Amino acid sequence: MTTHSIQEKIKYLWQAKKLHGVHSPFVYAFSENILYANNKPTATIKLPEGLFSKKYAQLPALIKDHYQHNDLLLLSSNTPEQIGTFNLIIITESNPGNWVQLFNQFYTHIDDNAALIIPSIHLSKRHSAKWKRLYTHPKVLMSIDVFGAGIIFFRKEFKEKQHFILKY
Repeated sequence: MTTHSIQEKIKYLWQAKKLHGVHSPFVYAFSENILYANNKPTATIKLPEGLFSKKYAQLPALIKDHYQHNDLLLLSSNTPEQIGTFNLIIITESNPGNWVQLFNQFYTHIDDNAALIIPSIHLSKRHSAKWKRLYTHPKVLMSIDVFGAGIIFFRKEFKEKQHFILKY
């Protein structure tokens, strides 16, 4: 772990909430049904080696199962322009400098009930800065930081911008 990662982990542990600190029904249900349910995913998602640490490796599959997201897009700089919409997008791009550009490029392909997952959001200062840039993006209304991954949800019922830091 880098000095930045250690500092971010300390901030995360200080700020992160469990179920009782969450006032959003959606985020409460997300925490209860995905983060703390001890479920095993029924499906597997073939991801690039080392994309997520062991603790977070099943998180995309748990989200896929719970929300029944079947249209998966692994998004990197090498991803060709896509036709159609996707409801589970995982950014596999290791260079955080490209995250916002990829988000803007593929935003029109994101389904109304989609989830976008970004691994290693606190790996370096640059990762943290680009994560912040994504979750403060005007098109993003709901974001969740679980330290080893950032999750952005796109749902029509979200009316105001909310960002949560959850223990996982």
